[in-house]
Amino acid sequence: MIRELGWKPDFGRTVERFEAWWHGEILDRPPVTLHVLPSRPYRGPVKQHARLRERWMDVEYVVDAAIAWMECCDYVGDAFPLFWPNLGPEITATLFGCELEFSKTTSWSKPVVHEAEGWHRILQMEPDFSNPYWQTVERMTDYAIQRCEGRYVVGITDLHGNYDILAALRDPQALCLDMVDAPDLIVQVGRHAARAFVQAFERSYEKVSASGFGSTTWAPAYYEGRFYVPSCDFWLMVSPEMAREMILPCILQEMEPLERSIFHLDGVGALKHLHLLLEIPHLQAIQWVYGAGQGPATRWIDVYRQCLQAGKSVQVLAETAQDALRVLEAVGAKGVWLTVSEAFRSVEEAEAFLRAVAASSSSALITSWQPGPE
Repeated sequence: MIRELGWKPDFGRTVERFEAWWHGEILDRPPVTLHVLPSRPYRGPVKQHARLRERWMDVEYVVDAAIAWMECCDYVGDAFPLFWPNLGPEITATLFGCELEFSKTTSWSKPVVHEAEGWHRILQMEPDFSNPYWQTVERMTDYAIQRCEGRYVVGITDLHGNYDILAALRDPQALCLDMVDAPDLIVQVGRHAARAFVQAFERSYEKVSASGFGSTTWAPAYYEGRFYVPSCDFWLMVSPEMAREMILPCILQEMEPLERSIFHLDGVGALKHLHLLLEIPHLQAIQWVYGAGQGPATRWIDVYRQCLQAGKSVQVLAETAQDALRVLEAVGAKGVWLTVSEAFRSVEEAEAFLRAVAASSSSALITSWQPGPE
């Protein structure tokens, strides 16, 4: 497995910090993901595309531009140079026939199920990995691996699963009605979608692992085996009882091939399901996304404590360096991964922050856990 990168020679130490974090422990300090304002000018491709779709699906342009942007940056703390192929969050819906519409910053699917009876057709379909969107993701992965030269990590695309796939195939409000009107049918389709998610993950993991990488993605944690980010954004629309009976089994199904996982819990409306996640013994961590206008992270110290007390590690999405330090002081360092949204102005400023994190963490340093052999 890769432990050193051309653009981050100390990547092996980051791998070890994350391994301790997966265990709810720390080494010298918790993992810290931050970014520093670029110190070098962008020297990558500049190209005019006639349509947004062409820009998103231009494999060489997307990868070459991403590499050029990575070269502009300094990787301080546990940030590392990473390319993950991206056509938006509903790429898994294309496996069942959805087309994608693109904006400058994201994409969304065009539903293909227009009435409840249409779910029977989905049940008869096998996921189509030959569709142009999935093939573009795989070509991006292959080209990024080809161009890597040991400089950066190649990760896995944004795979939404279970009822997020169903919500993409069908209008989310209509899906809610279907869950009430035809629950047995929707349970079947949910399991069918979860199987497709597992297939999509396995195909993606096979490519990156064959090239010496572990697993990472849009949430830039790292593990040298099978890691991913289970999620269900849709479930904020349903009750805890319906979530437990219909959605949770699909989430567990999608977690079966994973050795490490951090659940993406998105939005205040989804907090009612936190207790379901804390009951999952083989879920290692929670990523709590409180959302725009709901911060700072210090507002949610009780949520972090609840997760840590249940034996789950947490990713703290702090707005500023001070926000991150206040949370760390309140909840302790074990099992905490700090991510700071606000960019640091210089490497020196970022390194000063890391020293403050290490000082705050010193009383929690562990002696019993050690990383495995390289």
